[in-house]
Amino acid sequence: MRTGGRTATFSHEDVVAAGVRIGLHELTVQAVAEALGVTPTAVYRHVPSRAALETLVGEAILNELTLHDDPERPTAAHLVAFGRQLRQFTLAHPGTAQYLQRLFPRGPSGVRLLETQIRALAGRGYAPAAATVLSSAVATVTIGIVAAEQAQDAQARLDPPGTEENTREALAAMAGSPLVRAATSGIPAHTADDYFELVLASLAEGLVAKLPPGRDVAELAATLREEH
Repeated sequence: MRTGGRTATFSHEDVVAAGVRIGLHELTVQAVAEALGVTPTAVYRHVPSRAALETLVGEAILNELTLHDDPERPTAAHLVAFGRQLRQFTLAHPGTAQYLQRLFPRGPSGVRLLETQIRALAGRGYAPAAATVLSSAVATVTIGIVAAEQAQDAQARLDPPGTEENTREALAAMAGSPLVRAATSGIPAHTADDYFELVLASLAEGLVAKLPPGRDVAELAATLREEH
């Protein structure tokens, strides 16, 4: 991107905008430089490192996520809705789940999302510490499931020749076990969405049963240690 033989100027905001267009999954300093028509060295004048670039872009992407809360929902249903919204967003923005797994929150956008959940659960009788525990548990499981789904899809595209045959052999081995065959025959056909809803609903109901409104997190932790 040159004008009259001179490199065109670009701003810090241009770097972030280019990174958002590229997405976290494909984000590199080189990719941003190519998108802006400049050298990687020029990009480094605006961001000190690849990690700093990831944080800037990740926060900009997270800023697009708005969590919707229906105050009439019971706590477990609210947690499921929260996880569902987080899953839909991270699936739509590849690389976001992995970004969140490494460290959250990193900046204002992440803090805003956490504050939103704390306030939503405060309206259901939860102290900030308990609200954070509930929200973090749901977010951790949701992000982990999305990351696993995306890793599996990526691996499938890279599988070497012969992988399909290995898969068929593994399925045949399972079918050869009467116990496994009986177990799997009782599982109805389902999608990734169905599986997620089952796991999340079970998690949310279990969390609320262990940590109802008014229960102190430290007291719960002490009780669980004594039980084990």
